[in-house]
Amino acid sequence: MPHDKIDRKTGFILTGLFVIAVLLMAIPSYNLLVKPRGQAFDLFWIWAGGRAILAGGNPYGPETTRIIQLGVFKKIIPPHQYQHGFPHPAHIAFVLLPFIVTPFSWSVLLWLSLQIPLFMVILILGFRLLDWSIRPSLLFPLALLTSLGFRYPINVYVLAQLHFFILFCFLLSIWLFQENHPCWAAIILACTTIRPDLSLLALLSALILARNSSQRNRFIMPLLATGLTLALLPAFFISLHWPFTWINALQNYGSNPFATWPPGLIPLPMPRVIISLLLVAWTGRYIWLEWKYPTLFHKSLMVSAMALLGLIILPQTGSYTLTFALIPAMVQLRYARLRWLQLSIATSLLTPWFYFMLGKPFDRLIFLLIPLQFIVFQEIVVHVNQGPTK
Repeated sequence: MPHDKIDRKTGFILTGLFVIAVLLMAIPSYNLLVKPRGQAFDLFWIWAGGRAILAGGNPYGPETTRIIQLGVFKKIIPPHQYQHGFPHPAHIAFVLLPFIVTPFSWSVLLWLSLQIPLFMVILILGFRLLDWSIRPSLLFPLALLTSLGFRYPINVYVLAQLHFFILFCFLLSIWLFQENHPCWAAIILACTTIRPDLSLLALLSALILARNSSQRNRFIMPLLATGLTLALLPAFFISLHWPFTWINALQNYGSNPFATWPPGLIPLPMPRVIISLLLVAWTGRYIWLEWKYPTLFHKSLMVSAMALLGLIILPQTGSYTLTFALIPAMVQLRYARLRWLQLSIATSLLTPWFYFMLGKPFDRLIFLLIPLQFIVFQEIVVHVNQGPTK
């Protein structure tokens, strides 16, 4: 049987399994989360803001904020406290349109039911991109280790966050580009901009990875066109000036008491600056290595370094963002040649539970400690490998 037909048949089987998994996840998602919590999910911010946009209202205004407060907190928050307004760029209403137009109870149930199956797809895509032939017998234990063991992906699921969607779009974009579908890769990558803080370094990584390809123009031009289209779509419903309104709203979002800037956890200003500069230089080294030696090994290390850079230098709104530390974790497991090193990296995925049991101040220090542990492991992996061919 021709290879493309085998792939097509396999694709149908995997799609069927994915749909079955989503349907099965609907039962625990409803009973354990939707039924007791109602609208108290992070998805409600997106749903309420998206509905305001489609109705021609101001998603960043007081009326939408009031709807969010009543929906999530069941009360109006006093003016002197953080208001929990809608923080996303307006084009999120069109990227996630099916979830916006659906009644929230069904929307959040579908979203939650998708998350764990989507996480499994992310793992499989990651193995494919890393050219990692993992034994089927190890897939389930590794899935448990990276979800329940690492803890933060389960937080993404429970809170109905966007992180799996962003990570999926990034990995799918790379895969589509490798499969000679640069236009689709660009469209999918543009969807990550619904969370600009998460997509900024992903976009930079993708442009670096695509620079030597003959397909780069067929990737960059659709990326720009899709980005422009997404920026203009809200103008037909609200205002052409919505980006300025959004930026103004972000200034209020910056006062979020739940946000943590990891270098800010260091007591003195000068060490904060020094550590930030060292981290930028450290990431720059991996960009330079990939630029000079564009092997799969160096490409993977660069993406790993980019993820760690973003986790440390950008403000983090919650521990669920540490889910992106799985990018360096998987890269390092893939290239760890020594058994003790593989076991050390795998065991380190359990450290979030250790920090959780310690309580304060580790509930904030994790934003430094978790990325730093993978920076150390990356240097060990590179030292042990000494530049393999892959």
